[in-house]
Amino acid sequence: MIFKEFYISDKNGKSNCVIRSLCKILNKEYEDVYNGLCEVSKELKRSSFNDIEVFEKYMEDNNIIKINRDEDIKVKDLKIDNGSYIVFCYDKKEFYHMISIIDNDIYDKNSDCMDLYVISVYRKII
Repeated sequence: MIFKEFYISDKNGKSNCVIRSLCKILNKEYEDVYNGLCEVSKELKRSSFNDIEVFEKYMEDNNIIKINRDEDIKVKDLKIDNGSYIVFCYDKKEFYHMISIIDNDIYDKNSDCMDLYVISVYRKII
């Protein structure tokens, strides 16, 4: 896989990895994804759009389905077919992160994500 820098933010320059990843894979504007996640958050009575239940519901509503992964594998070692994916990952401590992968190109703000461990993989269904 090849790393490609990708950064998108709101009008104030703030950026969130969940929103950023969804913007890339869905080809939507930052505010559109943010507003959609906030709607789901209210609907599910959650305090944050970063809650797993919230972003998974938003992804499901946008034809992005979860693929079960049992492996203890780093992002850089992930073997996936061409297509559009979201990867939820972490450092095995307290840092959680989300990235998008399209046709084996990893899109994120910096390449540190390559050494994070995969928690879940989601695939965009066309």
